[in-house]
Amino acid sequence: MQAPQGTPLLAQLSPYHGFEPAHQRYVPLSRFHGSQRLNLMRPTRLPASSRRYTHGDPVNLIDWRAYARNEQLVIREQNDEASCRILLVLEESPTLDWPDQALSQSVGRSFCTKRELMWRLSLHIAYQSCKWGDTVRIALVEGNAVRMLAFRSQVDAAIFFDKLQSRRFSLPADAPLEKKTLSALQEERSDLLYWLSDGFQGLPSWLLQKRGPFACWIHILSGMEIDPSWMEAQHCYFDESLTAREYMGSALLQDGCLHHAVMRWQEEISHQWLHHHRHYILASDETPIRAYLMSLEQPWGLGGFQRGGPRG
Repeated sequence: MQAPQGTPLLAQLSPYHGFEPAHQRYVPLSRFHGSQRLNLMRPTRLPASSRRYTHGDPVNLIDWRAYARNEQLVIREQNDEASCRILLVLEESPTLDWPDQALSQSVGRSFCTKRELMWRLSLHIAYQSCKWGDTVRIALVEGNAVRMLAFRSQVDAAIFFDKLQSRRFSLPADAPLEKKTLSALQEERSDLLYWLSDGFQGLPSWLLQKRGPFACWIHILSGMEIDPSWMEAQHCYFDESLTAREYMGSALLQDGCLHHAVMRWQEEISHQWLHHHRHYILASDETPIRAYLMSLEQPWGLGGFQRGGPRG
C-alpha cells in the first residue's frame, strides 16, 4: 500500500524527528536524567503526579485533603528519570546495498538502499536517546567481527550523520571504531537493545539467547521487496537450489505469487523473533515516518507484543 502523496517517508528520516517514548520503566538507579522513569517515593502536591492508591503503597504518600473532598484514596508521589544504556546492533551484509545503481538506472528511479535506511534509523534513535541523557553504543557485526561506536552526546550523533550523508552512507575510514569479539558483545550489558537487519542471514542464535534487556528487532526491507510491482516481464530471478531454475518476471508477478512469498517469509521470521523477544517493527524506505514513530512510542511493558510498522 502506497502512502499518500507528500507524506514524509523513512527514506527522508533524520536524527531530528522527535518522539516521546512510552516504554519507560521504574528502575532502582541513582542517576536522575534519561528515558527511564524512577519512582522516588517522595510526597508531592502536584496533581500531575497523582494516581489511585493500591494495597501496599506507603501511607505517607496519601493525599488526605483529596480524600476529605471525594472519599477517594489518592497517592501523590514525585517521579524522576534515570539514564538508560542503549545498544544498537547493526548486522553488516552485502544485501544491504540493494537496490543498487544498476537497478536504479534500468528502472529510471532513484532509491534508498537498505544500508542508508539502517543508518538513518540507528542514528535517529542514537540522537534522541542522547538527547534524553542516555548512553548509546552502536555495534557493527559482520560474522564474528564486531566494531563498536560510542556517542557521548546528541552533537556526536548529528555530526556522524552529516558525515555519512555526504558519503552516501558509506562508513568513513577515520570513524572511531573499537574492535571487539562477538563473545564480548554477547556479554555487553544494556537496558534496551535494538537489532537492525534485513533478516536475510537468519536470526543469530546468540541474540535469541540473550537475556536481560528489552530487545526490539527493526526489520529493514526495501519497499521494492515488499511491493514487487516495479518488475517487468523481462526481469528474471535465478534460483540456485539443487534444481536450478530461472524465473521470468512475468511468472513472478502472476497472481502476486512473489508478494505472497515475501509476506509469508516475513511472518515466519518475525514469529521466530517474537518467540524469544517481545518487540518487532517492520520498516521500509516507503514507511511513513509518523507510522514508525508511533511504533516507537507504544508502551514496551510486559503486557504483550509490539509488532509495529505499517508496510508503507
